[in-house]
Amino acid sequence: MSESPEKSPADRDRDHDHDREPVPTGTTAATKLSASVGVVAAMVLALLVNVLASRHYRRWDWTRGGLYTLSDATTQTLHGLEEPIHIYVLLSEGDPLALAVRHLLEAYRGETTRLDVQFVDPDRRAAEFLAVQQRFGIVAGKSEDGKIVTDAAIVVARGDVPHFITTRDLVQLDEDDELRRRPRIEQALTSAIRASLSNERPRACFAVGHGEGSVAAGAGPGAGGLGPFRESLIKNNFEVVDASADEPLAACRVVIIAGPTEKIPAVEVKRFIDYADQGGSLLLAIGPELDAERERTKNRGLGDLLARFGVASTDDFVFELDPRLRMAQGYGESFIAQARTHPVTEALLKVADRGVAVVVTLGSSLTATGAGAAAPTPLLVTSDQAFGMVDFFAWSKSRTPPVAGPADRKGPLTMAFASELPKPAGSSLPHGGRLVVIGSASTLWGANWQSEELRGGSLFVGSAVAWLTARPQLLDIPEKPTFTAGLHVSDAWLASTFRYVVIYIPLATVMLGMAVYLRRRGTERRGPTPESEAPAREVPERKSAKKKSKKSAK
Repeated sequence: MSESPEKSPADRDRDHDHDREPVPTGTTAATKLSASVGVVAAMVLALLVNVLASRHYRRWDWTRGGLYTLSDATTQTLHGLEEPIHIYVLLSEGDPLALAVRHLLEAYRGETTRLDVQFVDPDRRAAEFLAVQQRFGIVAGKSEDGKIVTDAAIVVARGDVPHFITTRDLVQLDEDDELRRRPRIEQALTSAIRASLSNERPRACFAVGHGEGSVAAGAGPGAGGLGPFRESLIKNNFEVVDASADEPLAACRVVIIAGPTEKIPAVEVKRFIDYADQGGSLLLAIGPELDAERERTKNRGLGDLLARFGVASTDDFVFELDPRLRMAQGYGESFIAQARTHPVTEALLKVADRGVAVVVTLGSSLTATGAGAAAPTPLLVTSDQAFGMVDFFAWSKSRTPPVAGPADRKGPLTMAFASELPKPAGSSLPHGGRLVVIGSASTLWGANWQSEELRGGSLFVGSAVAWLTARPQLLDIPEKPTFTAGLHVSDAWLASTFRYVVIYIPLATVMLGMAVYLRRRGTERRGPTPESEAPAREVPERKSAKKKSKKSAK
C-alpha cells in the first residue's frame, strides 16, 4: 500500500478555513448606538477644550533668556488698561524684527483684550499704509532696492494721539561688538503704552546747590551719575527739573535730594518741611560723607526734616559681616540689604527668589525716634552680624579687618525707612506728606540702571517714587540677552576658508579615492578567497538533495 503524499502548508491552511464556522458580517444596533455616543462625546469634549483654552489662555516661552516672557511692570500696565489702545506695526514681513514683534504682541494680547494690533506691511499693503501715514503724519521714502522706509516702526495710539517707536528703540547695539544686538522691544512697547494712557506729566524736582549728583543726560555711573535715574523718570512721563532755592515746590509731585555733600541751609530745610506739611513727598538718599581732612563726618543739616517724620540719621559706618550678604570685595562696606514688607518693597519681594536685591555701598544706619506725627516703617535692614562703626577714622588708619567694638551699634540695622504724615485738613491730595529715606546715596547711582547685577536698586527706587507720587510702578524691565545679528568676515577668516575649500577638502577627497583604488588592486592580485568559493561547492549539494526528494516522492 503506497503512502499518501504529505499535504503542503497551503493545503492544510485551506482545509482549516473550510472547517471554521461562518462569522456574521452584520452590525448590531448596540454597536451603532455606542459608536454614535462616542462621536457625540468626542465633539462635546473638543468643544469644552476650546472653551477652556479661550478662557484660560496660556503661552510658554522656551527661548533662551525668556525673550517673550513679560515683566511684572508690563503685566501691571496691561491689566490696568481701561480703554482700547491701537498698535500699528509698520514693519515689512521680511524685516528680522517683524517676527519678534509679532510673538511679543501675542503675549501682550494674552494679558488683555484692550489691544487692537494691526500689522501693516508698507510694501504689500500700500493702501492701508497710506491711510495710517495720512492719519498720523508719518514720513516715508524708498530705499535703493525699492522698499518703503518710514521714520516710525510702530505707532501706539490712544484715540488720535500717537506715540512713535523707531527701529533704534527696538534694538540696542553692543558697544564692544557691532554685530551683537540686545532686543528692547518690550521696553519700547510698554513705555509707549504708558505714555499714551495719560496726558499728565508730573514734575520730579531734584534739589541742587549742595553737592548733589548730576542729573545731566548721559551722566555715567558713580556717585555723580544720576543720568540713568533721570532717564527712567522721563520714560515714565515725568518732567524732570532742578529745584533751586528759587523754584516753588508746590508744583513738584516729588522732591529728590540725591546725596548732598554740603550742609543745606536751615531756610531751605524749612522749605522742605513746609512742603511736606502741605502733602508733598520727598525721596532722600544720604550716606556717610567725610570732610576734607577725613577726621569727621559732615553734617548735612537735615535733622529737623527727618525728625518731622520720626526718623534720625546716625554718624556710623555700616559693615556687613554675614558672608552670605557681603560682597566679595572689601571688608563688608558693600552688602545686600534685606527687604521688609511695605508697598515700596512689594515689587522687590516678588522677584527675590530670582536673586534680585538691593546692594548698598557706603551706608549709615537710620533709627526711629518714636516722636513726631508719623510712624516710620523699615524698608531695608542688615543682618544681625552687621554693625555700625562709630569711630571710622581711627579704624581707617589701622587697615585691619573691621571688628565691632563696645561703642559700635549692633545689627540688625535699618538702612531705609518709609514714613507718612497725617493728611492736611481740607486737602484734596490722596495722602499726607510722605518720605522715603535711604542711608546711602549708592541706590541712586547710574550703575543700578545699567548693570543687571544691581537691578534691585533701580527696582527699589522706582517703587519708592511710585509710592511717593501715588502712581503706578515705574517701568523696570530686565534686559534681554544679546544675540548675533550677522557674521563678521575678516581677512584671516577668508584666507582660512579659501584653504579649506580649495586645498584641504579636494586633497582629502583625492587621497581617500587613491586608498580605495589601491585596496581593490591588492584584492584582485591575491586572487579569490576560500569564502568566495563556498557558493560553488554548495551547488552540487543542492542538486543531490533535489534528486533524493524526487525518489522519496515516487
